[in-house]
Amino acid sequence: MKKNVSIAVAATAVATLAGAENAHADQVTDAPSNNVVVTPSNEVANQETLNQAKEAQKQAEQNKADADLQVKSAEQDVKSSQDVTKQAQDQLSKNNVDAKQKQAELDAAKQAEQNAKDAINNQADNLAQAQKDAAKQDDVVAQKQTQTDAAQKQADETKTANKQTQTEKQANDAKADAAQKKQNQAQTELDNVKKAPSIDAAQKQVTQNQKQVYDATKIAQQKDAANKSAQQDLADKKAKQTDLLAKQKDAKAKLDKTPKQLVEKNPNKVTRATPTDKAGDAKNAQLIGSDAELPLTLKEPKELATGVEKRSGDYANWYFVDKNRDKSAKLQVKNGRMDINQQRELAQYSLTLINAYRKQNGLPPLIMTEKTWQAIMDAQLTLRDSDDKYVDQHSRTKANPTDLFRSGTAQNIGFGNAQTMLEAKVEIANYLTAMAYKDLDSANGHHDALLMPVEKGHIIVVVPMVDYVGSKGAHGQWNYVTDFIDYADMDLTGDPVTPEEAAKSVGMDQMIPEVVDTNDDNDTITRDNPAYAQAQAEYDQLTTELNAANTAVTEAQATSTKTQTEATQANADLAQAQAQLDESKAALQSAIDADNLTSAQIKALQEKLAAATAENQQAQADKAASDARAAKTEANDVAAQNELAQSRSELAEAKAKQSTLHARVAELSSTKELNDRLVQAKAAIAEAEKAQIHATAAVEQAQANLTQAQSALKAAQTKLAEAKHNQAAAKDALDATKQAVKDAQAKVDQDRLNKDGGLEITSPDEDKANPQVPNESRPDAKQDGQVELPSEDTDNISTDDTHVESETPNTTEKHIGVQTPTDVTTPKTSGKDITSKKVTTPSTQMTKSEKQLPNTGSSQTGLLTILGSLLFASVSGLWFRKRQ
Repeated sequence: MKKNVSIAVAATAVATLAGAENAHADQVTDAPSNNVVVTPSNEVANQETLNQAKEAQKQAEQNKADADLQVKSAEQDVKSSQDVTKQAQDQLSKNNVDAKQKQAELDAAKQAEQNAKDAINNQADNLAQAQKDAAKQDDVVAQKQTQTDAAQKQADETKTANKQTQTEKQANDAKADAAQKKQNQAQTELDNVKKAPSIDAAQKQVTQNQKQVYDATKIAQQKDAANKSAQQDLADKKAKQTDLLAKQKDAKAKLDKTPKQLVEKNPNKVTRATPTDKAGDAKNAQLIGSDAELPLTLKEPKELATGVEKRSGDYANWYFVDKNRDKSAKLQVKNGRMDINQQRELAQYSLTLINAYRKQNGLPPLIMTEKTWQAIMDAQLTLRDSDDKYVDQHSRTKANPTDLFRSGTAQNIGFGNAQTMLEAKVEIANYLTAMAYKDLDSANGHHDALLMPVEKGHIIVVVPMVDYVGSKGAHGQWNYVTDFIDYADMDLTGDPVTPEEAAKSVGMDQMIPEVVDTNDDNDTITRDNPAYAQAQAEYDQLTTELNAANTAVTEAQATSTKTQTEATQANADLAQAQAQLDESKAALQSAIDADNLTSAQIKALQEKLAAATAENQQAQADKAASDARAAKTEANDVAAQNELAQSRSELAEAKAKQSTLHARVAELSSTKELNDRLVQAKAAIAEAEKAQIHATAAVEQAQANLTQAQSALKAAQTKLAEAKHNQAAAKDALDATKQAVKDAQAKVDQDRLNKDGGLEITSPDEDKANPQVPNESRPDAKQDGQVELPSEDTDNISTDDTHVESETPNTTEKHIGVQTPTDVTTPKTSGKDITSKKVTTPSTQMTKSEKQLPNTGSSQTGLLTILGSLLFASVSGLWFRKRQ
C-alpha cells in the first residue's frame, strides 16, 4: 500500500503546477496588453522552466516504467499462484478419490467380518441369499465394467483430440513466431535503410559479434563434452539396473516356488473323550488317562438320543478311566472331609460341565464365588456330619453368607467310589450326564435344577461339594452334592438393592473360574520354512539394490537431461551468435551500399514490411484460435480423466463387494476354516482402518494446501490491482508533466517571437513596488490565495496520516524582490484523477485601482518553483518505493 504514495505525490505536484499556471494566466488577462514586455531575465527564466519541466517529464517517465515493471511482476505472481492453486485442487480431487476407495475397502473388510460371523452363526440359512447377492453383484460389476470401458474409450478419444490440438497449437505457435520474425526482419531492413548506419558503427558491431561467436563456440564445446560424459554414465547405470532387474526376477521366482510354511503332524494332539454309544460299554470306550482327555461339555449318548436306551432306570456309566495311565493324585480325607484343594478342583470341574450344558440350552452361566462356596459347603458338610440320616439323602441348611433374600434353592446328589482325582472327575461326568439325559425316574428334577432360569435382577450361585460317607453309603463312599441358590435383588427385609450391591454381597470380586481348555486338538502344526526366509532375504537385498539402482538411473537421467538441455542451449546460443554475426555483416554491407539505395528500393521495402505485417497478423490470429482450441480440449481431457478415475473407483468398489460376496458364498459352502476367516477379516479391518486414517489425513492436508494456495492467489491478485492502480497514477503524472513541458515550450517560443519582433526591453512599471506573489510550492499553506488540492478517496489507496517529506532543508526563492520561504512538503492525496478544485491568488482579490502584475519573471519563477516541487515529488516517490 505504501508504494501508491510516491505516485500520488507526483500527481499532486503536477496539479499544483497546473494551478499555478492558471493563476498567472488570470493575472495576465487582467493586465493591460500594452504593459507586456520581454526582458532577458524573462527569456532565461522561461528557458530554465522548460528545462526543469523536461527533467520532471523524464522523472515521470521513469516512474511510469517502474510501475509497468511492477504490474508485469504482479501478473507473473498471479499466474504462478493460479498454477499452484490448480495443482492443489487436482491433488485434493485425487486424495478424495483415494479416501473414498480406502473407505470402500474398509467397508468391504467390515462386511467380510460380518459375513464370517453370519456364516458361523447361521450358515445354512444365508447360503442361498449370499449366492443370490453374489449373482446380482456380478451384474453390477459387469455394468460398472461397461461404464469404465466407455469412460476409458472417451478418455482415450479426448486425449487423442487434445494431443492433436496441442500439435496444431505448436505448429501455429511456430508459424506465428516465424511470421513475427519475418515482420521484424522487414522492419529492421527498412529501419536500416532509413537510419543509414555508418560504416564504422557497422564494422564495430561485426567485431563485437565475432567475439560473441568465439565465446559461444567455447561454451558449446564444453557443454557437449559434459553431455557426452553424462550420457555414458546413464548408459552404465542402466546396464546395472537391467542386470539387477534380471537377478531380482530370478529371486522372485525362487521365492514364489518356496513354501512359506511347513505343515507337519501335530505330536501334541489330545482328543477329549466322548460318551460311549451304549451305557456300560467299557470295551468300546475311549479310556481316559489324564485331565487332558476329560470332557468339558455334556453330550447326549447315542442310544439315549435314538431311544434305544430308556431315559428312566438306574444311572449308568458312559466314561471310563484308563487305570494304567492314571497318574492323578489320590483322594485325601482329613478329619472326615476331603482335602479343601481337591474339593475346589472338583467343584471347578462340576461348574465347567454345568455351565457348558446351560450354554448348549441358551442359558446364562451360574457363578461360584469363594465366599458363598466356602460358607455354604461348611454349613452343609457340618449338617450332614451331624446325623447319618443325611447319608445318600438331601440336606437343607439355612446358612446365608450374604445380605440378600434367598428366593429359591435346589440340590442334586450323585454317588461314587473313586480313589483318585481322575476317577472322581469321571464319576462327576457320568452322574451329570445321567442327570441331564436320563432323569425320568426323578421327574427330571435334577435336569431342571441344572437348567434353572435366571430371572432379571437375580443371581444364582452353585456350590458343588463332595461329602465323604465312607462305608455308610449304599452307593459308594462319596456323595457328590450340588446346591443351587437363587438370590433375589432385595435385602433380608425385602428392600431392593442395586446390582452392584448384590454382586458385592455374594462376593463376585472373588470368582472361582471354570476349567480352561488348553488342549491342542489340531491334526497338524505349521512352522516357518527357513528356506523361504533365506529366499526372502535374497529377494529383499536385490530389491534394495535395484531401488538404489533405479534412483541412480533417475538421477543420471536428470543429469543427462540437464546436460543435454545445456548443450542444446549452448549450440542454440552459438547459432544465434553466428546469425547475429551474419546480420551484422549484412548490416555492414548495407551501410556500404546505403548511399546507392533509391526511393524505389525504400518503397519496395515498405511494401515488403506491409506484406509481412499482414502475414504476421493472420498467423497471430491463427495462434490465438489454436490456443483456445487447445485449452478447450485440454479441459475436456481433464474432465474425461476425472470421469475415468471415478468409474474405476466405482468399479473397484463393486469388485471389492463382488469379491466379498463370493468369498461369503465360499465360506457358507464350506464349514472348514470359518473361524480362521473371521480372524483374517478382523485383521483386514485393522489394516483398512489404518489406510482410511492415512487417506483422510491426506485429504485434510490437501485441503489445507488448497486453502493456503487460494490465500496466496488472493494476495497476488490484490497486489496486481494495486500495481495497476499505481500504473494508472504514474501515467496521469506523466501526461501532466508532458502538458507542463508543452506549456513551457509555448512560452519560450513566444519569447523568441517577441524578441524577433524588436520589442523594447523596458518595463514601464519596473520602478514600482511589486505585489506579493503566493508561494506555489506550499499549496497547503493558509493564505488568501490558497490552492486547494483534490480530496477524492479510493478503495485501494490509503493515505491516512501519510506524509512524505524532503530531506532538503528550507530554502529561500526570489520572486521579484519578495523573499518567500519554501518548505517542500507533499500534501495528502488519494492518487486518483487529479483536478484542482479551486485556485485563488491575490490578483483575483485586487481592486480596480491596484496595479496588475505584469507577465514578467515573477510568474516564470513561480513556474520554476512548481517544477521543482514536481521533480522532488518524483525523486521522493522513488526513494520511498526503494525503502519498501
